[in-house]
Amino acid sequence: MPFRLSLLLVILSFVGSQAQNNPPSESTLPPGWWLIPKTETRFKVGGYVKFDLIHDFNPIASPDFFDVSKIPTDGSKGQTTHMNGKETRLFLDVRNDSKVGELRAFVEGDFYGSGGAFRLRHAFIEIGDRWLAGQWWSNFMDENIIPNTLDFEKPAAYAFARHPMLRYRHKLSPDAYFALALEEPSTNAQAPTATGKFESPLPDLTARYRMTKKWGHVQLSGFGAKLVYRYSSGTTDELFLYGLNVSGQFNLAQQKDKLIYQVVYGPGAGRFRGGLSAGLDGNGNLEALTDTGFTVGYEHRWSDAFSSLFLYNQGSVNNTEGQPATSLQAAQYAAANLVWHFAPQAFAGMEYLWGLRKDANEEQGTANRVQLSFRYAFN
Repeated sequence: MPFRLSLLLVILSFVGSQAQNNPPSESTLPPGWWLIPKTETRFKVGGYVKFDLIHDFNPIASPDFFDVSKIPTDGSKGQTTHMNGKETRLFLDVRNDSKVGELRAFVEGDFYGSGGAFRLRHAFIEIGDRWLAGQWWSNFMDENIIPNTLDFEKPAAYAFARHPMLRYRHKLSPDAYFALALEEPSTNAQAPTATGKFESPLPDLTARYRMTKKWGHVQLSGFGAKLVYRYSSGTTDELFLYGLNVSGQFNLAQQKDKLIYQVVYGPGAGRFRGGLSAGLDGNGNLEALTDTGFTVGYEHRWSDAFSSLFLYNQGSVNNTEGQPATSLQAAQYAAANLVWHFAPQAFAGMEYLWGLRKDANEEQGTANRVQLSFRYAFN
């Protein structure tokens, strides 16, 4: 039996064993939910199919999504047209009432694995509204302001990461909560020339405070981490990394429009975007890379059938003396789209994307892309 199917069956069996004395019935379930036969466990299967047609007016070594760090800075030219359906997504959501609150198991994947293979995005168990164990959006980021770009990648200098974690959330009031999480650390950094290996002796510690009102929400989050390089001689080079993230959303035009923003800063903050946490100083020792990023976006609803997103993001890295001259120093990302919601669960849209990469040696390159997307959601 395939491993993923076995995993889903184990999850279903575990959650199904936590039933209460007042079993739900098919008639009491919300639309889209089903009962596993002879159990009190409800489940929902869903996802969407998405097709992208992409035309690049400039070279970029990232054909399926607009990763501005892949823009060449050597002045090369060329155009490319590409199509894919890799963002197509499937999920399974399983829930059951218990004495400790609602139990939930969630698994989701898409087809951005190697060669278009199915890959895991999210997989977690949630107990009530307090505990979560598994892979989910990092507690350091703000998952509620992920920009609705047609592009899969999202902005470059933007906190955007899925991590395995153990998270605890405490409700402070009806509209505010605090959350702490231990998350999978990253050893993505420039290695010293002397032989050795990176170590992560401790998980990343992340914390957030969120307040939500009718006008929108505001979030303040931070992280602390430790990175170690152990030389073959037995000595170590150790760094403490930290960062802050301020983000939120304003609901405008009778809550039909929204303005989103995010400011992220910190030595090692690049680990929450797949970037490097550290480089080398002039003596060949590890030095934290301080990242700064700013994002602002406006989503406007022209009518019930049409919407648009206008988004701008920029970020920079304080490069160290020992980094290669071709190391990323700064990046910019901009997107504008028009989406036609021609059916309740389907849309067609066109998006223009622009990006800039600047290296430590001041060389830079830009890229322009037009993307046409179609999506149909089922759940």
